[in-house]
Amino acid sequence: MPQHLTRGIGAGLAAMAAQWLSLALWDHALDFQVIWLSGPLLLALLLCSPYKYWMAYGVGWILGMLSLSLLMGLPAKGIATINLAVALLITLAAWTLSHLRREQATGNFLQLLLFLVVAVVALPIATGVVISAMSSLVELPSWLSREWWHVGLADSLGYVLLTPAILSLLNPGSSLRRDTLPGWNMPLITVAALVLLWLAWRELGGIATIRPLLLLAPVPLALFVALRAQVVGACVVNLVVGLMAIELSLSHQGPFVQPESEFTTISVQLWMLAVSIASLYLAALVEQRRTTQRDLMVTSTEVRELAGRLIVAQEEERARIARDLHDDINQRLAVASIRLSALRRKVDDCNKQDVSQLQSDLIALSEDVRHLSHDLHPSMLTQTGLTAALAGMCQNLRRRGGPSIELLVSPHAKDLPEDVALCLYRVTQEGLGNALRHADAQRIEVALQMAHHQVQLTITDNGKGFVTEGEGRRGLGLMSIDERTKLLGGSCRLQSTLGKGTELCIRIPLEALGPA
Repeated sequence: MPQHLTRGIGAGLAAMAAQWLSLALWDHALDFQVIWLSGPLLLALLLCSPYKYWMAYGVGWILGMLSLSLLMGLPAKGIATINLAVALLITLAAWTLSHLRREQATGNFLQLLLFLVVAVVALPIATGVVISAMSSLVELPSWLSREWWHVGLADSLGYVLLTPAILSLLNPGSSLRRDTLPGWNMPLITVAALVLLWLAWRELGGIATIRPLLLLAPVPLALFVALRAQVVGACVVNLVVGLMAIELSLSHQGPFVQPESEFTTISVQLWMLAVSIASLYLAALVEQRRTTQRDLMVTSTEVRELAGRLIVAQEEERARIARDLHDDINQRLAVASIRLSALRRKVDDCNKQDVSQLQSDLIALSEDVRHLSHDLHPSMLTQTGLTAALAGMCQNLRRRGGPSIELLVSPHAKDLPEDVALCLYRVTQEGLGNALRHADAQRIEVALQMAHHQVQLTITDNGKGFVTEGEGRRGLGLMSIDERTKLLGGSCRLQSTLGKGTELCIRIPLEALGPA
């Protein structure tokens, strides 16, 4: 109950302030209401709140409007009747929008279209017709007793300028609340542009030849604000520009002045309505783009985290398989070789050659299993360090009839963190494998250097090369190298020319990982 009371009192005070501002922008010469802000405020509060608070907001809004009317000496009975009817219409519009839209934001083209149809077109028309019909039944101020479209136009202007700004500002999912707020230069530029616009309208508004240009002058500012501050910024700037246009027009200055005063006010209203709707659609486009970019960044981060977990799981599984091969399979092969050796002494001389050949094949198989175990999980890397592990890898490849491999390793490589050393080893393993399998290289250079708080690994071959254009042409090996490097905050660069070889270079920073 205290929350209902607090919200009701807040809605009443806000309604009084909004209605006072609306009356301050009143065309006294024609007794003409230019813009209405209290109704749009109520609609925004209803759309942003659960149904259980709607009654509190509605009652508080009606009491606030009635209190201001009594203070200003307006007919209380007529104002109370009109406010009750308008509050019911606004509640009906809010209920309709809450059922038609998936969320309270107006950053989507379809949601914005629904909002414009219901709140900017249907609701003001209904309000104008109801007030016009009730003007003959109850006593109302003269500015509420005009034609229904006068009232409807002022209402539409308020709904298109105030309600979307409040909805976007209170929406937790809006880009403006999630992204970094604009810097100090953005409001400074905006204020300077508004001052220049005010001076241009006031001093040059009477020149007929440049009047169309003056009407388009706020467009660059609207684009700038919509790109930087989305819906909220667009609505605020449009409201300020509209207030400037209204004040200048009421004093018969600016580019909106018409021969008849009534047409001047209507032209300002129609211009503000058109500019505001166009700015809202531009802001909605920016909102969608920002949301898409944010979702892509979140997805990219999740994919990278998943890739990191997969690489860790892959290393753990490789270590398990390597242990099984070394401790189980290789030991059983050794036992089988010993038994064959014992069997060879028992068989006839004519079968000893076959048993010896079988034992040799078994020993070769055991050696292959040992190499496979070492490739899966290099125990030398943890036992003797990265330099010895790389040297052993290159030596094994040379021993298997591979190309000439030149290895150059910095003496400080032994101080590298374990995860960095493992990444460099795997990248070298993949790079040498690609050079042997695909490049037909005869000479390979592997250089590991450390300088300026980073480690750089470069693998160069003189193979046949390949075309590197297009990320989709990359194989799993190159993608694995790229992911391993990025997980440590590094970068990967691949250059290859047909017939001239390939160069793979990765850089990993060491500042965040501790001193090297």
